[in-house]
Amino acid sequence: MPDMDYGSMLTYTVGLPEVPGRTNANLALKGVCVRLANAPDSTICFDTDLLRYYAGWSGGWLDLSRTHLTMSKGSYHALIQGDVQFRAALGPGWDQSEEFVDRRPLTAGPLPAEQGRYLGLVRHGANVAFHYRIAGTEIYDSPDGALSHGVTVFRRTLHLAPSTNALYARVCDVPLREPQGEPDGAEAPLQLLVNEASGQIVGVRVVGEGTRLRRTPGGRIYAMLPARSTAGQYAVLFARGTRSAVLDALNEAAQRSGPDVTAFTAGGPARWPEVSTVSGRIGQDVAAYTVDTVPIPEKNPWRSWMRLTALDFFADGRAAVATWSGDIWIVSGLEAGLERVHWRRFAAGLFEPLGLRIVAGQLYVLCRDQLMRLEDRNGDGEADVYECVNNDTWLSPSYHAFAFDLQTDRAGNFYYTRCGQRVDPVLPLNGGMVRVTRDGARAEMFATGLRAANGMAIGPNDEIVCGDNQGNWVPASRLNWIRPGGFYGYMPHARRVPPPTDYDPPLCWLPMVIDNSSGGQLWAPEGWGPLSGQLLHTSYGKGSLFAVLVDEVAGVKQGGVVPLRLKFDAGIMRARVHPRDGQVWVCGLKGWETGGGRDGALQRVRYTGRPALFPHAMHVMHDAIRLSFTGELDPSAAGDAENYAVEQWNYRWSEQYGSPEYSVEEPKRVGHDAVTMRRVTVSADHKSVTLEIPGLSPVMQMKIRLRLKSAAGAPVEHEIYNTINRVPEG
Repeated sequence: MPDMDYGSMLTYTVGLPEVPGRTNANLALKGVCVRLANAPDSTICFDTDLLRYYAGWSGGWLDLSRTHLTMSKGSYHALIQGDVQFRAALGPGWDQSEEFVDRRPLTAGPLPAEQGRYLGLVRHGANVAFHYRIAGTEIYDSPDGALSHGVTVFRRTLHLAPSTNALYARVCDVPLREPQGEPDGAEAPLQLLVNEASGQIVGVRVVGEGTRLRRTPGGRIYAMLPARSTAGQYAVLFARGTRSAVLDALNEAAQRSGPDVTAFTAGGPARWPEVSTVSGRIGQDVAAYTVDTVPIPEKNPWRSWMRLTALDFFADGRAAVATWSGDIWIVSGLEAGLERVHWRRFAAGLFEPLGLRIVAGQLYVLCRDQLMRLEDRNGDGEADVYECVNNDTWLSPSYHAFAFDLQTDRAGNFYYTRCGQRVDPVLPLNGGMVRVTRDGARAEMFATGLRAANGMAIGPNDEIVCGDNQGNWVPASRLNWIRPGGFYGYMPHARRVPPPTDYDPPLCWLPMVIDNSSGGQLWAPEGWGPLSGQLLHTSYGKGSLFAVLVDEVAGVKQGGVVPLRLKFDAGIMRARVHPRDGQVWVCGLKGWETGGGRDGALQRVRYTGRPALFPHAMHVMHDAIRLSFTGELDPSAAGDAENYAVEQWNYRWSEQYGSPEYSVEEPKRVGHDAVTMRRVTVSADHKSVTLEIPGLSPVMQMKIRLRLKSAAGAPVEHEIYNTINRVPEG
């Protein structure tokens, strides 16, 4: 939605205006763009990896035309639009010395923690204050501006905690005019004037006791802030234009006091007080499970594009919902008849939030650039504090470098997945599952070889599962049962020496016909009818929900999925349980390669109390498969082998995109093999059947189609798509 109002802040990968024929390697991979208070036509971009002001510009905003913010599949980063007033070269924004040494091992990712650590930001009305730590000293850094004497003055108000050492803050890097038009010197107590290559004058002034400005022959301008025994506040001013206009503007700006940035932490005025109220649509109670729908406020005051990506519930039943365009909304009234459901914008400007988790009443959000905690400090219904819990990850500029989902284990550690597709394998913490310690102090790779694992779940005993999507080295979508240190097939991110020749097999493969793009999973709650406690799997590509049948033979997991005949408005990819009524809620979006009809969906899968017969368990035996059901079958129909059809096929694991479906009997032939059953045996309680299959052996994909009857004569028709990784010895 090109005209969406993101508010005063938007986080994205940002590049300077492009020069034809030249690639810009200097990007703000984690760039926070802030429209300046008191200078609404001017913007700065702060790089949270390097803790530098990447650029400041006037007369424009951002070109988002090739990003996911304006289309269903982005392909590029955001580009600065307007007149660039200042910029910074690739390197740290702060240091303990005047060298500004980049101590990162790969010259990528965040600075080492001992050099600098991003702690988050606070919002106060239109103002933003960045919060970070440099060499142990906490700093709040708030940008604003003013139009004065025909030029824009960019101001940084800095509040520094006590420090035993001086600190050096990079202001900008100026392309110098050669030869120098004016003798400006290498050091000045408060003000520097530099003749830029373009002929413009760049003026920088620093305000605060004991400060100094310095310039290197290469054009780097930086400020020295002295050691101090008490907290101190400083200002750094920048202007560009004619000499007289710059001098007058800086003199005028220096006379004005900057804001008390520490007061921002108490919370500011609400920016989005409007509430959208809708009425839900209740599904028909004709089957055991039905789908209720909450309308999305697509027409809202900020033209927010409501493509939903994640949700979770507070203990009181309110939901937090994320959108792909960077919003977080709080939704209330999600109980009973859904007569009055209220949507309120809680936060905005986040970088592609695709995971959300509420822990002890605290709202955590996984974005592409960081794991953050959002807090409403003053109780006005909007987030004031955007705390960075962990940003250890190295970010790729690729549009495909997603960070997916957010889950926690019983110890409070966080888990999520990061794409490997189109991401340079040299970048750590990509192409696998990441675990972040409860305190956010450390992130580590938990499992490797994931291509595009859009969703995961952690079970009641810390069981971990995730999906992955068909593509290179992933012959079909797969549902993985994760073990620590496991490798799940995507070779570019195997992270093993020597490279592996095999992979951890999935719990089951999922053919394209039922799931071309997997979502997340959920263990259904107790009390949720016949599927209580069942593992559920969502399909973003097909907009479908599946019950998962889990089997284990000799310590090896395997199983299958049963499609549930439910219809959803969009591709669903997240599921959560409502804490009050115990029903399952799902959300998702249309995006690309989905069968969903609407841009976003928020829907409840409700157990109606009606009876239903589902396969809920399967077990592979020697020369047989046992299927268990949630109720009694008609023994005559269940025991008739003609009511079953079984076929099987394999895939080929290779660097090719996906795989044809190959015969098991003739591995070079594309096609399926029919599987012959000797007979079917019905259990004494009529709730299980055993399919006797001579010569049963491991196979990547099997399809079991059954047409039976319940004990009461109702039709029972299902398809099971399963994988056999191991068969017990006879």
